[in-house]
This record gives sequence, C-alpha cells and structure tokens, in this order.
Amino acid sequence: MISIEGLFRGDQNGTPTDPIDWDPLRETDALQEVGLLDCRVCPLTGRAGLLLDMRTALQYRTGNAALLVVRGLASFTWSEEPLERDLLSFAIMSSLPSEARKTWRMELDLVPDGRLSIAGMAAEFHLLDAAGVPDAIPDYTERILSEVQEGLPRWDSECRVLQSATTRGT
Repeated sequence: MISIEGLFRGDQNGTPTDPIDWDPLRETDALQEVGLLDCRVCPLTGRAGLLLDMRTALQYRTGNAALLVVRGLASFTWSEEPLERDLLSFAIMSSLPSEARKTWRMELDLVPDGRLSIAGMAAEFHLLDAAGVPDAIPDYTERILSEVQEGLPRWDSECRVLQSATTRGT
C-alpha cells in the first residue's frame, strides 16, 4: 500500500495496475457525480492533484477514492459563487478533457456553482481503494471539517491502486 500523498509525489512503487474502463483523461463526463474533496498545487514540482470521492460516481463501481495528477502544470483556475458556510460538498456535474499542442486540459463544472480548470503537459488518474473509508459518505449538514474527516479519503490515507490511466507525456 501507498499513501495518496505518496502517489501525488510520485513515490509509487511501480506496481502495474489494470487499465481503467472509463478513462476520465479522454472521455467527456466520465467524472459525473464524483465528489471533489481537495486540491493541491506544488510550485516546486509543477504539479497539481485533485483528491476525489468516488462513492457517488455514476461511471465507476469499484474504488472509494481517486487521484488526478497533472504534471508540467500550466494553469489552475478555481471559481465559485461565494457562499457563507462552514462546509460545502462539491460534486462534478461535467468533466471535459482535451489535448492540444502538447497540453492536456480538464474543465470541471461543479454543483453548487463552482468551476475548476486545470492544464499541464501530462496527466494521470488513479482509481483507489483507500483504507478505512466507510461505504457511506458523511453527512455534511451543519458540520465542520474535523467532524467529517474520518468518513473521507485524505492525503494521508493508505490505498491500493485499482486502475490507472495516463496521457502520453507521463
């Protein structure tokens, strides 16, 4: 097993995985209903990572988490309608990957009223089985992050990679 953070950093031990059935790096709307939990941008390595909750995904029957990593980061843009809140769960309603001139890009539309655009030289997607994550998603209603964290995949979660996909440049 490896931590999700280790996958983000590129510490994976090289264990081969099965190719992914529904490739979100190439197929439109492959990430519908997936929860966006966290984003990381590392200027030192030119890398960004999206930590995803797969328990509500329409296209995937296995895995409770996923990690999308963009290498050779060119841009990362987040926008949302500012709302007064303690905690808000964002679900991906539309995902649009594209490639042009040696740049891979993903546009994500989120509910409620969010948008994320990310681009770089290459991307990889890992469908994960994160240890200790319950089958049911936590109730976010009137709670703060520390109250729901145990019910979510986290960067320090140990995981097993079930399936992976990469773009040409990785």
